[in-house]
Amino acid sequence: MTTFAPLAARTPARMTAKGFRTLTATQARLLLRAPAALIWLAFPLLMLIVFGSIPGFRTATDDLGGRSVLDVYVPTIAAMVPLFLGCTALPMTMADHREKGFLRRLSVSPVPAAGMLAALLTVIAALAAAGIAVITAVGSLAYHVKAPANAGAVAASFLLGSTAVFALGLVAAALARTSGAASGMGVPLMVLNFFFSGLYVPLAELPRILQRISEYVPFGAVMAAWDGRGALWQHLAVLAAYTVLGGVLAARLFRWE
Repeated sequence: MTTFAPLAARTPARMTAKGFRTLTATQARLLLRAPAALIWLAFPLLMLIVFGSIPGFRTATDDLGGRSVLDVYVPTIAAMVPLFLGCTALPMTMADHREKGFLRRLSVSPVPAAGMLAALLTVIAALAAAGIAVITAVGSLAYHVKAPANAGAVAASFLLGSTAVFALGLVAAALARTSGAASGMGVPLMVLNFFFSGLYVPLAELPRILQRISEYVPFGAVMAAWDGRGALWQHLAVLAAYTVLGGVLAARLFRWE
């Protein structure tokens, strides 16, 4: 029978740059091999094209403050990419690795846990950045969607919003023993962020109290920064807090099995 040495008894593993690149490439192949990967990346773009093909959605109205429906929805559609990846792909991939014993084998290999997590996060972050860039570029170039007043603030909020949901996804990944359990934790978190990012109902049409609550939900805070509502520092502080607390909690809860 194969036995596994206690982690504390082993010499701390170190990963070389070449090993990290190899592990990152492996994680990318495993992730993109799953059919769901195409949905994570293609669905938001398809949704943008469908919305953009509706003439009425490209017409500015007074009800939306001189903006079109498409102006309002492009940031929400862009937010779908990191939310899909952070709330479902990340925890489900980790749980799948745990179910198949991949994490157990890694625990007795020279690959450190931090290196494996960093490789997966690198792939997820690269896909999220590429997805957001494609959505905003198509919205701007093909449908002439208005750019936000403060592009730098919006970029910072999207970056922090993505790290916030990735950190929460890591908490789910640390707790879930199976991919089904990971889905059960990640999907409600994703739906909550969809709601407060205005996917189901434009934020401007929500009651005032829900608009205020949205500023304390990761992608509700991102949308507030995009729209210029409230104090920017407050939105960035909320997102940074989710990132730090989620990361610390995930590190404390993570188990190989």
